[in-house]
Amino acid sequence: MDQELCVPSAKPQRTGCTMLDVAIIGGGLSGLFLAYQLQQAGCRFRLFESRSRFGGRVLSLPASRIEIGAATLPDPSFRYDLGAGWIWPDSQPRIAALVEQFGLTLFPQWLEGDSLYQTGRETPPRRYFDHATYASARRVAGGSERLTDELLRRLPPHNLQLNYHLLGLRDRGDRVELSLNTGGSEVQVTAHQVVLCLPPRVVGANLSFTPALDPRLMALMQNTPTWMAGHAKALIRYSEPFWREGGLSGSVLAGYAGAVLGEVFDAGSEDGTQAALSGFFAIPAPMRRQYRNDLYALVLDQLIDLFGPQAASPEEVMVKEWSDEPLTATAADDLPPMEHPRYGHPWFELDHWNDKLHFCGTETAAEFGGYMEGALEAAERVAAVLQLGRQPMTKLV
Repeated sequence: MDQELCVPSAKPQRTGCTMLDVAIIGGGLSGLFLAYQLQQAGCRFRLFESRSRFGGRVLSLPASRIEIGAATLPDPSFRYDLGAGWIWPDSQPRIAALVEQFGLTLFPQWLEGDSLYQTGRETPPRRYFDHATYASARRVAGGSERLTDELLRRLPPHNLQLNYHLLGLRDRGDRVELSLNTGGSEVQVTAHQVVLCLPPRVVGANLSFTPALDPRLMALMQNTPTWMAGHAKALIRYSEPFWREGGLSGSVLAGYAGAVLGEVFDAGSEDGTQAALSGFFAIPAPMRRQYRNDLYALVLDQLIDLFGPQAASPEEVMVKEWSDEPLTATAADDLPPMEHPRYGHPWFELDHWNDKLHFCGTETAAEFGGYMEGALEAAERVAAVLQLGRQPMTKLV
């Protein structure tokens, strides 16, 4: 395929390229894994990602610096996960196989020492022994983004488009016409089939479909919570893991109203050379926005209360506010579900527009919805349908 496919124009126009077999919308883990499978099958595809980076809710950032003599250099060997961070290889076969295939290394979540539980702001935290919560959880050495890095390394760069934002889709009978915006200009692309590797709620809130999809399907999309979309994750880096030296694992559960971080855990390296605590905010997104300028101080105040005065001097504090990302969250995600949703509604497994439109992404996975394993599960399902050229499945009745 020529590389002129997505050259923007001053006004909306159809590019003069060969029609795609498949257009993949969304360059997170699910979209990239789908692209990887289609590439192996010899399918003519192109992947379009709205962001300026690939990965979606997989986001790993390097340690800001390491000291080498008088020089300060970035450390490429260790990255902190501000998005998805854990996998469970004992029960998640797809991601375990991908890790093995790519030659990646896993290491266990740090559990040595006591955990802390606090029931009130004025109540001293209680130490207890807990090896069950993260017992089988593993982290990817180098960060979860190693998974998407390895997928990208195996995909032809000219098939991957960043900064292309999908506006709408039109069923043209024998093809689908996609309208995308890039750099302020609109382009049109045609494909035999389109796969939306996006959170269903984002699809329902932001995309136009001509003709309109079934109202029940639209309502389902808008009522499907995007996993972790209403959350924020804090990362607090220290020069050393002082909590380990004090016999603590770094794990904390704060079970009281008003807690800033509801869950805290050790986010450093296994050998302790990279030291960090990470945690999920317990206060809801609207309140986080209200006190945005005070979040760092509130986080440190809680950590000092839990771990003592050594927690007062971090090298760096980072907060990833996922609820502020319009490509991940909508206003409906501001109040996240209290428990893990039941994902994988059967309607998301159907094809639409006579086998030309498919839904993918972790929220469409029946077994591991919300997890990285679910992203692979959904991509595996869609790839099998596309590659086998199945007839359209039963429509909504």
